[in-house]
Amino acid sequence: MAPTAPEELLAFRPMAREDIPQLRRWLAAPHVAEWWGSADETIEGVEARAGGRVGRAHPVQPWIVEVDGRATGFLQWYRVEDEAEWFPGVDIPPGTVAMDLAIGDPERVGRGLGRRVVLEFCHHVLRAAAPDSPEVWIDPNPRNERAVRCYRAVGFVDTGIDLPDPDDPTQVRRLMRMAWAGPTFR
Repeated sequence: MAPTAPEELLAFRPMAREDIPQLRRWLAAPHVAEWWGSADETIEGVEARAGGRVGRAHPVQPWIVEVDGRATGFLQWYRVEDEAEWFPGVDIPPGTVAMDLAIGDPERVGRGLGRRVVLEFCHHVLRAAAPDSPEVWIDPNPRNERAVRCYRAVGFVDTGIDLPDPDDPTQVRRLMRMAWAGPTFR
């Protein structure tokens, strides 16, 4: 596949309830379900899990990623203090934010879109929403080599800390962090 073109317009918007069916399809897609663990959820299950987050009432904020006006993936961000149970035994610097993401459109996987999404979302959304945040955390499954490579490429550092996955005790998550590097990222 050809790499993502820099002239493709990348945009982010808060998730709306109308996005729930698309989110359900993405969660069921094999390339997402392998790592997200939600492929068998029904639409009602997705609404129970994500519906409370839509509309900014929940500490985890879901967003849709669009490329040239077409919904292509999703991400969510949160202040780590609000979800500290996901990071047991880890010293959390005040104001730290974390994010999770998935490229839902299988045609967009492996083309560099993930790197653009992470960098642009951090710079344009997180920086504005959490200007007091000293760093951004992400916690992929360490076996998800594509994701780990993506995060390293944009400046996340592997801490070597494996975290239990509260949703699946047989899995772990690897904590990676990226400190803000001023007005741009390194």
